[in-house]
Amino acid sequence: MRYNRLDLNLLMALDALLTERSVSRAAERVFLSQPAMSNALARLRAHYGDELIIPIGRRMVLTERGSSLQREVREVMLRIHQVAQPAVRFDPALHSRTFKIAASDYFSFVILPELLRHCAQHAPSICLDVQTLSPKLSEELDRGDIDLLIVPEVFRFAEHPSRRLFEDRWVCVADKANKAIGRTLTEAQYAESRHVVKRENHAMFQPMDELVLGRLKLARRIASKVPQYGLLAPAVVGTPHLATLQRRLADHFATILPIRILPLPMEFPPLVELMQWHHVRDADPGHRWLRETVAEVCARMTRPPARRR
Repeated sequence: MRYNRLDLNLLMALDALLTERSVSRAAERVFLSQPAMSNALARLRAHYGDELIIPIGRRMVLTERGSSLQREVREVMLRIHQVAQPAVRFDPALHSRTFKIAASDYFSFVILPELLRHCAQHAPSICLDVQTLSPKLSEELDRGDIDLLIVPEVFRFAEHPSRRLFEDRWVCVADKANKAIGRTLTEAQYAESRHVVKRENHAMFQPMDELVLGRLKLARRIASKVPQYGLLAPAVVGTPHLATLQRRLADHFATILPIRILPLPMEFPPLVELMQWHHVRDADPGHRWLRETVAEVCARMTRPPARRR
């Protein structure tokens, strides 16, 4: 079938070529032989009057026209995928499906265990494929390669829908045996102490505490850098060092480690976590269940404890 002289069967090949930027990998992606994919590329180049992907050194890169087509073609393919789905009622208790979620280690420590318990009880055949944050998340979200992205609000991608999940405060932790620190912490003590900090793993996702301290023009004396917030509290045990992390994460480790939780001596804005997804997933009943489930578990896990009468 043709539309504006384009063989619509070539759209899948075009999507694979623009995504993989390699004839061989694109062929593997859509289960074609390499000669068949090379033929598809030749036909696409003839239709668009453009090379679409070209070799530069050892890499294949998109031309300006290829780059302009990439997002639109992916959107079309996602729409086709949604339209082609049979109209069935999604029952999490019966359906088997894998959802890909990209989230920080903070979310994985604080929320994920309860989310998995919820799924084990109410959706036993659902698989949650959780991955860490990476520099390619924007592209993966655009392509629909991940179902849900959970990030601090400051890292929100404006072009995708989002839903706020919960807030958390920032605190400082110290070893209980640290005699230099009392029940409170002054700004001078914070500045003079050495700190264990989360390293910047990707320029796109700067550590939130470092982002805030940079805006306050405050620098820390660094004793060590670790790759995850979940390693900060264990790293201060047995040392005179301090660490700045989220309150719920600190509460978790305070039950198993000899640490003290101290209020920060400067004003920190709260951490706001939200989830994002590709808008073509809006009407997907399975994806809607996933979003509602994540929101429900987050609300349950972050609800303030009821006051005793």
